[in-house]
Amino acid sequence: MLLLLLAGVNAVVAQTPEEDEKARQKAIKAAQKAYRERLKYPINGVVFERDSLNTPPDSWAVLRFTRGVHFADSLKRGDMDSVLGQLSAVHHGSRVTYNYRDPFDPYGNPTYYRRGQGKFWYFGLGMCLLLVFMYYRAAFSKQFELRVRGLFNAYYYNELMNDRTITQFSGGSGVVFVFSQAVFSAGVMLNLIFNGYLQLNNFFVFVFLYLGVLAAVMLQQTIQFLFASSVHIEELVRRQTQRQYNMNFVLSLICFPLFLVFYYNDYKYPDIDLSHWISFMLVLWVVIRSIYAFVGLFQDRQLTFLAFLYFCTLEILPYSVLFAILSRS
Repeated sequence: MLLLLLAGVNAVVAQTPEEDEKARQKAIKAAQKAYRERLKYPINGVVFERDSLNTPPDSWAVLRFTRGVHFADSLKRGDMDSVLGQLSAVHHGSRVTYNYRDPFDPYGNPTYYRRGQGKFWYFGLGMCLLLVFMYYRAAFSKQFELRVRGLFNAYYYNELMNDRTITQFSGGSGVVFVFSQAVFSAGVMLNLIFNGYLQLNNFFVFVFLYLGVLAAVMLQQTIQFLFASSVHIEELVRRQTQRQYNMNFVLSLICFPLFLVFYYNDYKYPDIDLSHWISFMLVLWVVIRSIYAFVGLFQDRQLTFLAFLYFCTLEILPYSVLFAILSRS
């Protein structure tokens, strides 16, 4: 017993201040080495300081860590597993092990598992548009056939225009107008979502956007009508308007299924910036419609100075200004 007591006293005496300092320096070097290794694996582009792992982050740190509200559909790409793996792998020497668990992390909150980017309202919008299309197909079957065939054959287009009930916003034209602008607005909404504005991923935001697009297009067409009335080219504007309706209708039938596929399957294309592709589709939509309308001036043999002035100032110029503003922003 006496021998054991003497050995313990010798061990205490042997622990000199120099050895304590060496042990402390060794622990500091181990922590610095672990921190340098940590710099190679930032979380969402943000490198957390060593001391910040000991305390809960403030609101600004949470926003930087989650990039605002960019937590939608990340579970599908396995981002949560990689983030938690990186956080749990932070080791400072052999004395301190940080297993960081952020209580504000949306990746770890089960509530967000059910509320990702793939919300039901976009699919519900598709079902509503399908019902509108079925109604138009049943109620205006002859007009539907003439509109589709009139894109490729001038005879059917002239048959459509000979129907004097075809006006700007009434009857089948009104249904086509509402349907086409709804699809175009859905594309604009999808572009906003893919650009990171996920807080706008809401049906009521889409409604306000849709009403704004309707108001802007109706204002544009009202100005076109007033211009046509002042220079007596009403028939030309009437034919051009219906020609645009026909092209918008067919393009909307093509684009909206693609919008649905992109919306619910964007996680399959992590290396592709889908916002650029959606923007390209919307611009291509307007370009194709404008080219078709311009060719229509030749088909109607109405390529006069007033017709050219109307086409450039009231059909091309508004969209050119809009796309210029969007490209700069």
